[in-house]
Amino acid sequence: MTKHYDAVIIGAGHNGLVCAFYLAQAGLKVRMVERRAIVGGAAVTEEFHPGFRNSVASYTVSLLQPKVIRDMRLHDHGYRVIERPISNFLPQENGGYLKLGGGLERTQAEFRKFSDADAKALPAYYDALEGVAEVLRELALKSPPNVGGGLRALLSGAAQGWGISRLGVSAKRDILDLFTKSASSFLGQWFESEAVKAAFGFDAVVGNYASPDTPGSAYVLLHHVFGEVNGKKGAWGHVVGGMGAITQAMARVVGAMGVEISLEAPVARVRVDGDQAVGVRLESGEEVIGRTVIANV
Repeated sequence: MTKHYDAVIIGAGHNGLVCAFYLAQAGLKVRMVERRAIVGGAAVTEEFHPGFRNSVASYTVSLLQPKVIRDMRLHDHGYRVIERPISNFLPQENGGYLKLGGGLERTQAEFRKFSDADAKALPAYYDALEGVAEVLRELALKSPPNVGGGLRALLSGAAQGWGISRLGVSAKRDILDLFTKSASSFLGQWFESEAVKAAFGFDAVVGNYASPDTPGSAYVLLHHVFGEVNGKKGAWGHVVGGMGAITQAMARVVGAMGVEISLEAPVARVRVDGDQAVGVRLESGEEVIGRTVIANV
């Protein structure tokens, strides 16, 4: 049996569900095919022992775009985030420890146990990261211009670069440093204590699979200030019900809009006609044809 859709989305992770929402909102007929028996991809809550459930992959939230939360009305579907009072806890070899989070003053008090200079440097460090993060927030919902896209792409690129061009020399230097330097090198410009640098260095390797000495790893530091929770910039939190509560809510939203979600429907291959993807063939033998084929994998 062959069915036809405006869009076929391979994988039902949170990005695919968000994509399905906006396509359905535009009036398109959408089909999602998911290999597993549950939607969510990396944002899932599953039982790991009888009676006990937890977020088994992604475990905390901050980078979920506020516009997506509003547009999908996730709060109406039970989306609730409890902010984390402490972001990191680092035990030390001598039996001491370092805590990050709970506000600037509390973190500075922790830093003073290791370095007064680092405690004094912290506000300026936060300001530098926030300055760059604000630039990225302005670009987050804009499509980057295509190389070779003609006059329109040139105008789009100029408009998007205007915000950066208006920054001062110090802010521009921060942007260049964060996008090119290693986390170790960048943090070394600000702090002297190894404990403090290790605390922030951890942020640069989470999900990055790279050493903090790797050039470009400083950029990952921005991910920890780029987002927001409950309207508070840079905050992180835990979703009531685990990360799967987000994707289950998203699935209910798109399902109500007519999006078809097929679980336990692994794709055997993508159908290609000439140089264009035109659909997928499932391992069950079913063929799903779409004017657009989108990969959430």
